[in-house]
Amino acid sequence: MRTLIFRVFVATAAAGWLLLGGTSASAQPAPATGCETCHRNEQAPGLAAPARDFTLSDVHRDRGFTCVDCHGGNGATTDKAAAKAPATGFRGKPSGQQVLAVCSRCHSDAALMRKYAPRQRVDQEAEYATSVHGQQLAKGDTKVATCVSCHGAHGVRLVADAQSPVYPLNVAATCTTCHANAGYMQGYTLNGGPLPIDQGASYAKSVHHAALVDRSDMSAPTCNDCHGNHGAAPPGVGAITNVCGTCHTMFATKFALSTHSLIFERGCVECHSNHDIVQPTDAMLGTDQNALCSTCHGDGDNGFKAATAMHAGIEGLRGAIAEAQSRVVSVENEGFEMGDQLLKLREAANHLTLSRTEMHAFDPATVQTILDEGMGLTASVDQAAESAEQELSFRKTGLAISLAAILLVVVALQLKIRSLHPPA
Repeated sequence: MRTLIFRVFVATAAAGWLLLGGTSASAQPAPATGCETCHRNEQAPGLAAPARDFTLSDVHRDRGFTCVDCHGGNGATTDKAAAKAPATGFRGKPSGQQVLAVCSRCHSDAALMRKYAPRQRVDQEAEYATSVHGQQLAKGDTKVATCVSCHGAHGVRLVADAQSPVYPLNVAATCTTCHANAGYMQGYTLNGGPLPIDQGASYAKSVHHAALVDRSDMSAPTCNDCHGNHGAAPPGVGAITNVCGTCHTMFATKFALSTHSLIFERGCVECHSNHDIVQPTDAMLGTDQNALCSTCHGDGDNGFKAATAMHAGIEGLRGAIAEAQSRVVSVENEGFEMGDQLLKLREAANHLTLSRTEMHAFDPATVQTILDEGMGLTASVDQAAESAEQELSFRKTGLAISLAAILLVVVALQLKIRSLHPPA
């Protein structure tokens, strides 16, 4: 009986191990081939590094693939001539279109990918053909990025691996390897002018970069979130709002309802820029010298008046919330229960946020309605705080009177005692 239980336990554990990601015999890392044996002993770094990187960490090797799966040849021998004989299908180092052919031979094969990575897409080659890189490559430009430019060739890691060049925190550095290189990008144009090379530096100053790198917010966008990865291309003018709206859904919806959506050719970029997007502030709305609205609107026009009104309303609610918050905290520190009033202030703050969102529709009346509701909440809190302050003042006054009365009684008692026991 014990033997049977033990066998059942072993079988169950083995099945659980496989279900949880255990590696089957067919997915064991491939043993070293003759290619690796020779290349590791090469003195030239360019010949030794590929074998070293492939051996140390490569997702393909981990799944049983070897050098010959990409390069062809005979990996069972260390004889150079035999290993690279044409009859073995030796392809050497692929470049340009050859890289796509080598990678897509597996990555476009749905049946094969189901065996090794069933969740992975199999349309990357077709998508790449639509990209700026793919279109340039089709014209014979071999400088453009191909699969190995971004993923690497021999030390290929999973996207989720923090050391992968296409891990979110590393994407910007990978893209700027080419796009920040003035010499490499020379000759490329955009909209009739030289292709900019400052995108990486601009992005490093943006609110998106701060969220991703400084606060480790992995949902924050990097290059490929806006431009695409395999189908990388500059968003068309008409698509910018849709690109931004992928994350900022409510803002894009409100903007689409505004008159500005019919005027602003580049949508969100007109006010927020693209790569060096700064943290939005209330100062951006209005007609002050540093405000954005005055860039287009002059003194007296409807836009000027609307911007002035919305800015004043938002500033008014923000100030009212801050003042009410200060009063509530003050009386709460004196021992009064102000939990309900703090909840109201949170709701007023929500109205402030909502007004900033609704502002993108550029309808002053709607914004004012929201602000009025927020002001009503702060007025209610102010009234409760004032009542608490009056109660506190009454208590302090009563306490002072009580202490004075007690002091008078004590003095009277002392005088009475002295009168009953005069000094000798």
